[in-house]
Amino acid sequence: MKLKFQIRAVQIDLARQMETIPFLKGYIDFIAENHYTTLFLYLEWRVRTKTFDIGENEGYSAEELREIIDYAARYGINVVPGLATLGHAELLLKQKKFASCSELREGIKGRFGQTFSSDFCPSLPETRTFLASYLSDVAEIFTETPCFHVGGDEVFDMDFCSKCRGEAPDFPGEAKLYLGHFKFVHQVVTKLGKRMMLWDDMFEYYPDILPDMPRDIIMVNWQYQENVRGYLGHFCNCCFHDRLKEYDRLGFDYLVAPADYCWNNIDTSTVHGDNYHPLGGLLTSWEKSASLLYKFFPTTAATGLLWGHAVQDAGNAIRLTAANLFEINDEPFLHAIAQYADLAHRMPNVSQSSLCSFSFFGPNSERFYALQTLTSILTQYSDRVHSDRAKIILNDILADCALKLLEERSLRACWNRFNGLSGEAPETIAKEVADAGKKYADFYIHHRRDCDVKNFQGMIEKWVRALQKIPRDIASKGFVKVLLVLPDGYGVERIRILVNGREIASGVFKNRIEDTIFEKYFFISSAAVVKQITFEAQGFAGEGFAYVSAQTAKGKFIPEAIAGCIGIVEHPEHLLSPDVNFTYLGSQNSIGSFHDRTIAEMVNSITVNMKKVK
Repeated sequence: MKLKFQIRAVQIDLARQMETIPFLKGYIDFIAENHYTTLFLYLEWRVRTKTFDIGENEGYSAEELREIIDYAARYGINVVPGLATLGHAELLLKQKKFASCSELREGIKGRFGQTFSSDFCPSLPETRTFLASYLSDVAEIFTETPCFHVGGDEVFDMDFCSKCRGEAPDFPGEAKLYLGHFKFVHQVVTKLGKRMMLWDDMFEYYPDILPDMPRDIIMVNWQYQENVRGYLGHFCNCCFHDRLKEYDRLGFDYLVAPADYCWNNIDTSTVHGDNYHPLGGLLTSWEKSASLLYKFFPTTAATGLLWGHAVQDAGNAIRLTAANLFEINDEPFLHAIAQYADLAHRMPNVSQSSLCSFSFFGPNSERFYALQTLTSILTQYSDRVHSDRAKIILNDILADCALKLLEERSLRACWNRFNGLSGEAPETIAKEVADAGKKYADFYIHHRRDCDVKNFQGMIEKWVRALQKIPRDIASKGFVKVLLVLPDGYGVERIRILVNGREIASGVFKNRIEDTIFEKYFFISSAAVVKQITFEAQGFAGEGFAYVSAQTAKGKFIPEAIAGCIGIVEHPEHLLSPDVNFTYLGSQNSIGSFHDRTIAEMVNSITVNMKKVK
């Protein structure tokens, strides 16, 4: 690494999971040890002010935040608030008092077919008045803070209400609405003596307005793919941009912003950024409501060492961190910590739907054995860890590995059942999931408020029910098996599946982000004679269907002929062949459907006649 980052920031997502003041102080102690200059509190609407007060147990008072700011100042650490001034305003807009500021306040449907929007209407004077007042209140708390992060990401319901459409009837007008809104926010923030920070993903859709944005905005460039070699769009066909080069050309300061859950993402983001001139980095951390943060401490510490030039490369950073945190220098242990840093990702969130969805090539045995091996190694060293913090970190890692192993076993067991193969019984795994869930809940509750454990417990209960129900349904019901193809793994196409004219499933169907081709099972009546199956797709981008079959007490059914197509249907004939060539419903040009809503609003469908086979 050539550059020493001027801003070395780490994020805590307090909007999705509040942490206690003692924990936040301990976290400041931790990041101060590891070369960070900035703590980024992603708060959205959890700052309690005169303008908006979310409630005593749902937000932080000025006194609590000042306690954190003053504590961090002892270490020379700035505390930056992360706010939400256009999208991600659900904590506020779901309240009746503020619903009139929503872009979908008129009962219309948004870009993804929903009637509730988490986006402010940028055309309402009331929106601007409210935001200016709230930002002013927050500035009175964060007096020393040099920067305000104002959000700006994932604003998908722009220009839907009648007022916005009147002012911006076409897509260039929509882009100008976004530009005008953040020029206003920039004016407010600047008058408050702060420098504005902004997530930059919306410039995938509105690239033409980037040169018109104020140059003193710090752009925050988040890329979460495992191997970062440049900017990949988060929707819109994963479009390729050389965004950092563009920022250097235009004169913007910017941060690279990898995720705490994958070490290789951090490593490659840093190496890629080293080819340009970033002001620094922000290590993002999201959605920890079902998971403690301790398991990410090694990754967090290693990132601080890397960005602060305490080490020269990622390999040394993770090894030195593991040795420092646990006071163990044995090679197998250090390798195991490094391997976990790349496998951490998110806590398993297993449901009936996820246990009926599989990669085309089946469950990932390599991941299973990797988790098994590193768990075995780390367990052998558990008695050699002495400090309280190191024990908590290792226990959190081991608990997560146990749940991830149970997830892999659950997937394998259900896949075997659907395919008529022998193997482990899902019902047996259900008991182990319940036991492991209780063990982690007991550990969890020692480190968070009592009310916070309910989210995790609900996740475990859902997982257990799915493992108990799926074998019963396989034995007593029929099912339709669909081979799907999703070239853009971020797509959110709304799908309906009908058998003999009756809906059996609806939703957004995808598997893990890396699974372009995957199969999904849908239960139907055991007594069904499957004559026709219809697939409907509507929304942003499209989805591919490579093959379909059905199995009931009446026999097995496969495609015979295409009965009809409506809308955009590419290569309908491919649905008749048992291979991975696919029929595509909707436009594969997802940026085109973003620009032209008539494309996204189309219902595209194909109906196939089925025949019984021996």
